[in-house]
Amino acid sequence: GDFNDWRGRAHRVLERCAGLREVFKHAHGRSARTFPARFPMLQLDRIYVRNARVHSPVVLPRRPWSHLSDHAPLAAEIEL
Repeated sequence: GDFNDWRGRAHRVLERCAGLREVFKHAHGRSARTFPARFPMLQLDRIYVRNARVHSPVVLPRRPWSHLSDHAPLAAEIEL
């Protein structure tokens, strides 16, 4: 799914109600900054997992992504 969590509350609800874990918060202690793509300041986008191992979550470099979207894309290796 595509989550834009403007208020920073979705991860608590999804964790408590659905058992989902926010990848960047778990790995780095906080969600990734993804908006705006050219100078990311806001933590809007998320990757959630359940019953999976996650390796190397990263925010992809600014170019070429900042020209393709107003949000910086997130990537992670997910092992099921």
